[in-house]
Amino acid sequence: MKKLLVLVLAVLVALSVFSCSPSPTAMEVGGHKIDASEYAYYLHYNGLNLSMQSQDAAMLGGEELLENARAQAEEQIANAEVIRLQCAALGLELSDTVKKQLKADKEALVESFGGTAGYLSFLRDNAMTDRLYDKLQENSQYYSMLYEYVTEDPDGVVQSDQALRQFFSENYVKVKYIRLSTLDETGTLRPASELDALYTLAEDILAQIQAGTLDFDYAVAQYNDDALMTDRPTGIVLNVQGGAVAEYADDAAGLQEGAVGGIYTYSDGYYILQRLTVDANYFDENREQIALSAGDWAFQTYVSQALASTTVNVHSVCRKIDFSNLTDYIK
Repeated sequence: MKKLLVLVLAVLVALSVFSCSPSPTAMEVGGHKIDASEYAYYLHYNGLNLSMQSQDAAMLGGEELLENARAQAEEQIANAEVIRLQCAALGLELSDTVKKQLKADKEALVESFGGTAGYLSFLRDNAMTDRLYDKLQENSQYYSMLYEYVTEDPDGVVQSDQALRQFFSENYVKVKYIRLSTLDETGTLRPASELDALYTLAEDILAQIQAGTLDFDYAVAQYNDDALMTDRPTGIVLNVQGGAVAEYADDAAGLQEGAVGGIYTYSDGYYILQRLTVDANYFDENREQIALSAGDWAFQTYVSQALASTTVNVHSVCRKIDFSNLTDYIK
């Protein structure tokens, strides 16, 4: 009898996780409803991610971290739902083969955790429900289908040689720079008196370059303190549409080819920039990577435009969910 009760209890626990328990609606994206448990997962994920990235220990549990995590969660949810909406509008559906593969992958995952109990523990540790696990796996497939649809357009930026060359000419720049670091060897901002002297030096260097009395390459060799620039004396080619582009990318793109500009203040120093002409053979030698970048840009542009025409509502329950109580909403 005791063994039977234990078995019944285990089944009830499993059902409580695998079932679609009522959870208040947190967001609506184009008619798709997202429940609070899903929102709580994204908040948890972004909170952990931002905490690892943060260099300010005092901010780790603060309101700023929470608000940043909220903003990222809402953006990620909206993008994921818009991708699903676009797939539905285009008739892009998960094939039976993909569904079977997702099922097999899940069964293998459960087995890797030693069975249902281990899998449920994995879900709890990651602030996730079983139904959300399934949805996240599907989301990756919808993402791939829509990405393939956008990038395989024969007239699109990836497949059309003319369009790809235009993307390259509009978004790739070559730059040299002189950096005078505003940070000390520990990464801490220098005292105000040192910053003032450093800025004055930058002004003097720029004035001499513009007057023609100081060669830019010579100035790089004499004053630049960034090893990256020192190691690439012929210049650095940047894609201004890239994901993690340098801070100076937009300012470099705003210069005419051959022009020098400054003084620009970025997170790590004062910069003087010189925009150069990209080498004539760069496109042919790097076509594959350029096409990948163009595909990412085209896809993100497509999703952004779709999102701009989609109604997104964030419900008040989202403001009630924070890092201290988010597990209460995972059901």
